[in-house]
Amino acid sequence: MKINHAGLTVLCAAISLCSAYYLPQTKRPFDLVGVKFCPQTANMNRNNAALSQKELDKKYCSYEHKLLKEVWERKQFEASQPLPESSFIIRNIPSVKSDRIWYLVSPVAMGIAYLSWAKKCEDSENNAHLELEGFKTTIKLYGANSREEREFKTQAVKTGWDKERVKFGFISIEAIQDKFKRQQEVQDKTHTSTKKQFDLADSEMDKKIAENLRDKHKADIESQKILGSKGIDTEENKTNSTNLKLEEKYHWIYKLLKLPFRVLSGEQGSGKSTLERLMIRLLKDDVYHIIVINPETNPTVWSGVQVLADATVINEFMGSFPEMVRERQQQARDLKIDEDDYLDVVKDKSGLEGKVAIFLMESNTYEVHGVDPDLWANFLKQSLTNIRKWGFTVCLTAHSGNQTSISNKLAGFSKMIDAAPRVECIAKAGSDGEAVSSGKAWLKMKGVNDKEAVEVELYNYPKSKKF
Repeated sequence: MKINHAGLTVLCAAISLCSAYYLPQTKRPFDLVGVKFCPQTANMNRNNAALSQKELDKKYCSYEHKLLKEVWERKQFEASQPLPESSFIIRNIPSVKSDRIWYLVSPVAMGIAYLSWAKKCEDSENNAHLELEGFKTTIKLYGANSREEREFKTQAVKTGWDKERVKFGFISIEAIQDKFKRQQEVQDKTHTSTKKQFDLADSEMDKKIAENLRDKHKADIESQKILGSKGIDTEENKTNSTNLKLEEKYHWIYKLLKLPFRVLSGEQGSGKSTLERLMIRLLKDDVYHIIVINPETNPTVWSGVQVLADATVINEFMGSFPEMVRERQQQARDLKIDEDDYLDVVKDKSGLEGKVAIFLMESNTYEVHGVDPDLWANFLKQSLTNIRKWGFTVCLTAHSGNQTSISNKLAGFSKMIDAAPRVECIAKAGSDGEAVSSGKAWLKMKGVNDKEAVEVELYNYPKSKKF
């Protein structure tokens, strides 16, 4: 039901006025005092004393004056020389409690009247707006309809006259067809030109975005230089206070770390773990973010590196790794830089946004612990590309050289892993018959079948996993 807000406004305003009028007509809620001034005659001892007193009473005592009891008690009306109390007759008039609600009705009714009027004005404004919009729409539709009608009639007339010209031999059918062909060519060229204009606008916008990203990157580098900071130090990405410097006989390790992918193999106890820890330390010194993937380790014993031990987390990381590489490739395109210069972009960043080194430890056990074979194989395929120029490097550790023991999905590209640079750690029998590191290894830069393998010495790095 539609409410008549104008009528409601008038009704509430009338109720408010009536309430305000009847408010003082309600029962008295305050105490009064009735006062009569009855002075005594000064002719008390004379014969006419009674007559004199009667005349005084008639003149003064016939009228009762009502005052607020509070005013009377405070004597606010007294003169400097007060009259004697005996000349007054005082009558107390108690208050009468009021239960009327007029004092509430008035403001409530006035508030409703105000809101009703405001709603009425709002509805009027909305109706006027809708009416105006409807009028504008009607005008536009009428104009569009008239324009289309004129164009249609013009085209119909032209077509009719063309038929007449052909009929009477003023123009040939071939000429008409040629005319339509030229018109179609003009339309096609116009369409092509319009598309090029859009492409030009898009390319200019992309250029501006790339320039802004480049300027932002330069500004970040300058800010870091001014502040004397290269990245944000976090508990996870703190490097040692002093960088480890290797002797010249161990410099083969530096060359190995510059590669995008390498394999560490050897028997249990041959020194693979020691070499892994040394590589982690050297890469940490080079401001790499280290990720250790090992489903058989206890993450709490590690410090300074990110450890992935849960199969669900490992699957999530391996599934997202190819996308991480593609995002960096797209960033290089957005910055309009050569792919070989991208390392300069990430070298001053930290965490997953900077340089990242991934160590695949105990890789023979991944599938046993629930790592998805397809994600694992796709991760290895991506790792075998030149990921170093995008700020990534991967180190695979396995007890066996048989690639099917690493993943059953490696068929078809296991030769690529075999051809990857590797270090085969050499074990020897200890005093108790257990295999221990001999301190030597075979460096095979051309893969597992490298006929020019070089025997190298292994660095004896501490067993600590605190980096």
